[in-house]
Amino acid sequence: MNTIKLFLTASALVLLGLVSCLTGCTRQENKYDPPPPPAVTTALPVRSKITPFLEQTGRTEASEEADVRARVRGFIQSIGFEPGGKVEKNKTLYEIEPDQYAAVLKSAVAKVAAANADIKVKKARINTLQAEVDRANDQLDRETKLQAQNASSESNYQNALAASRAAEANFKSGEADVAVAEAKLGSAEAEKDQAQLDFGYTKVQAPINGAITKTYFKLGNLVENGDRLATVVDDSVIFANFSISDRSLLEFMKARKLAQTENGVEPEAGKERWRGKKVYLQRETDEGFPFEGELDYVDQAGIEAETGTLGLRASFKNEGNQLLPGLFVAVRIPAEESVESLLIPEAALIRNDQGSFVLTVNSANEVVQKKVTVGQTVSGWAIIQTGLSDNDQVIINGLQRARAGAKVVPTSKTLSVDAEALLRGRGQPNTEARATATPASGNTPPQPATSETTP
Repeated sequence: MNTIKLFLTASALVLLGLVSCLTGCTRQENKYDPPPPPAVTTALPVRSKITPFLEQTGRTEASEEADVRARVRGFIQSIGFEPGGKVEKNKTLYEIEPDQYAAVLKSAVAKVAAANADIKVKKARINTLQAEVDRANDQLDRETKLQAQNASSESNYQNALAASRAAEANFKSGEADVAVAEAKLGSAEAEKDQAQLDFGYTKVQAPINGAITKTYFKLGNLVENGDRLATVVDDSVIFANFSISDRSLLEFMKARKLAQTENGVEPEAGKERWRGKKVYLQRETDEGFPFEGELDYVDQAGIEAETGTLGLRASFKNEGNQLLPGLFVAVRIPAEESVESLLIPEAALIRNDQGSFVLTVNSANEVVQKKVTVGQTVSGWAIIQTGLSDNDQVIINGLQRARAGAKVVPTSKTLSVDAEALLRGRGQPNTEARATATPASGNTPPQPATSETTP
């Protein structure tokens, strides 16, 4: 029995060894299959006329703002507006104790009337004094003639001469009295005019059209001459104040001159060329530059020595009251003429300490790295100055999968640029890959399977 068990065990071992040998003889070796080339999206650079612009930050302010101030001392008897409401110029906003000033005005009017009456009296006296002078002079003439004929005494002549001189003195005194009375009249009229002004100032009127703030003094409060009662703000036009550095100004002037020369326009000269130029404004939460205005002031003193900047101001019609005074904004000033430029999506750029690069795909579907010089970037587009040609297929999507010298499967896409949209901060490039892959070819460059245009 034990012999049979031993035989069976040995047979099993032999069979197991035979199976293992057969299995080992038929096993295949592992083989590495490289992954397929990665898919990327390419596009030709876009050649378009782009308008150079200068962009700076600034603050807004209302075009008109005027304080409502008391011009006389007294208690506020009435308030004629609602805080935050619209008021028209010359509307009565406050009334300050008019009775007191009406009494002063009445007294001043009476003084003027009294002065006029006094002048009439003194002028009437002048007429009397003039008659006395004439009579005394006639008497002197008669005594002089009689004295020449020895028909009168010396004493009579001396009396006539004294009477004439006394009459002349009285007349001159009368004229002086009239002059004093007229001076008093002038003083009385000045007091009346001032009293009239003060009485008028008891009604405090709106200095400009606009919206009024809350009142700083309440009903019944005592106000002094010069106290600020409220403020009227006219924000129908909003100013944006900003400044540009001398370097930015010179670069922009150079770009404008280049654009004008390329388009056959005579370059302008002088600071006045800035006035009236189109300007765009962007608030912090805006997409693009939705507000359009114009430059209305350039600092006539030129570049400020301490800061090295030139102050400018732009005005914007505030339709719908979308702009508020005191906002932090960005202002963009375009040149008058556009410059032909070569553009690619900014996302296609690779930047490092060596400079800026792009990855392109050649006719063999191989990735080629090219160094480029970038001018301005705007709304997701980069303006390429050197390093690219119009026929370079630039990788705009899939950069993380592409390596210089490696093969790729390109998908071609057509891009376009809206120059006006770029100027207004819109028109970003659409680099999403939606086209069909182009078959790789050793000699034929990738052709677009579909054509898409950016909005």
